[in-house]
Amino acid sequence: MAHIVVKTGPNKGKRFEIGDAPITVGRDESQVIQILDQGVSRGHAEIFRLGEMCFVRDLNSTNGTYVNDVKVSEESLKAGDELLIGTTVLAFMDENPAQAGAGGTVEFEGDEGAKIETTTVELKVEGQAAAGKVLGQEVRSRNITLTNQVGRILRGPGDFRAMTEKTLELLAGAVGASQAYLFGIGEDGTFVPRAVVEVEESGAEKKVSRTIANRVRQAGMPLLTSDATLDGRFSLSESIILKRIKSVICVPVMAGERVEGLLYFHSSKVDHTLTVEDLELVTSVALQLSLAAAQAGGMERLRKGLMGTVRALVDAIEAADPREQGHARRTAEYAAVLAAQMDFPEEDVFRTRLAGLLHDVGKLTVRQADPRATPEEVRARHVEAGERLLTSIEDFEKVLPGIRYHHERADGSGFPYRVRNAELPPMARVIIVANAFDNACSGGGTGGAARSPRDVVKEMAQLGGKEFDDDVIRALVLCHRNGSLYGGARP
Repeated sequence: MAHIVVKTGPNKGKRFEIGDAPITVGRDESQVIQILDQGVSRGHAEIFRLGEMCFVRDLNSTNGTYVNDVKVSEESLKAGDELLIGTTVLAFMDENPAQAGAGGTVEFEGDEGAKIETTTVELKVEGQAAAGKVLGQEVRSRNITLTNQVGRILRGPGDFRAMTEKTLELLAGAVGASQAYLFGIGEDGTFVPRAVVEVEESGAEKKVSRTIANRVRQAGMPLLTSDATLDGRFSLSESIILKRIKSVICVPVMAGERVEGLLYFHSSKVDHTLTVEDLELVTSVALQLSLAAAQAGGMERLRKGLMGTVRALVDAIEAADPREQGHARRTAEYAAVLAAQMDFPEEDVFRTRLAGLLHDVGKLTVRQADPRATPEEVRARHVEAGERLLTSIEDFEKVLPGIRYHHERADGSGFPYRVRNAELPPMARVIIVANAFDNACSGGGTGGAARSPRDVVKEMAQLGGKEFDDDVIRALVLCHRNGSLYGGARP
């Protein structure tokens, strides 16, 4: 049975089972778990069950809700996850009774409240408050603090490239580098900059030694030189002499046994050289980058596989009506371009594209249930049918708004729910515009004839703030003008 255990604070040790009713958490006495902490809002968060999964949702609290030290608005929970609300730590437990004790039990020696000897040492990580009373002497470590910060960045949500850039900036400042680079390695063996940090004044010469980079790529081992111009390993390198390469750290980023990239830091300051401690820091971060890149690559392969499967499904749905062929794919691409123009995070752009592909999936179930259904009947029933179909698929809840609301309108004149713009999630607002745009372009003319995208954009622009969200319409106009709506070329 899934349950929450309070790990710190006055309620420590209390257990709350997650049933049909949400567990509310906050400062108010009406909350199921009351936390009397000024950093906690009156109604701070709720923990609830959907089918076999459990979620935590932040209720627009002042100081936020954290899962495993990452701030979330809504997040699915896994056994062992820790929630931080104010200064109180809650643990999510989900034990299958049939499996309990399968691995045996572990007994811990000593009493829970036993006195801890003062020889105990805890590592002090800057910027992270201890969950409870300090057990013994605190030891501050720059490298451990920064490694912890990098781990938080790379575990967080968002674009992997943006995370690597933020990591590079953090490291460059920590080691005092003049320039910092993350290089990938192209198929032809060339070094391709993935992220660049220039600490020196703009326009400064980029001092990268190909000799050093090649040595690290070939050896697969980290390298530090305090002054490359005096280092016997590189004394014959003309580029090092001419570019006056001084202090360098270069560390491989691995993919299995293969060097996939390089972290490269250079200090040109006369009074500052990079140190062995700096090398240890960069090497530990390179390992984290290797793991994060492998995970990101795996996720990208899964996404491509999922997209391919969904496209095949959509093609099968549209085969029943020649007038609809290509509609879902076009809607998905329009929606993704609009979402990117509106600075949606990369993950949300992916979900928006997926929602665009699936927005008419309910037509398949309507036609299967009633082969004699007219096009008008299919249109009237397909939204709710699609919602029912996708609700049963795990992890699709964040795609559902694009299916549920794609025929709604900002002024409440749409169907089937007549939801107004203020209640529509951003993804849904984008899908509404993308779907309407393609419908108008492909069959909105007399007798179902195609219309000029230019005329459709002009017409929809006049409906911004009325039938359609004004921000999405502005994005539509911009993407039409710069050609990105059509793959970079104006139609």
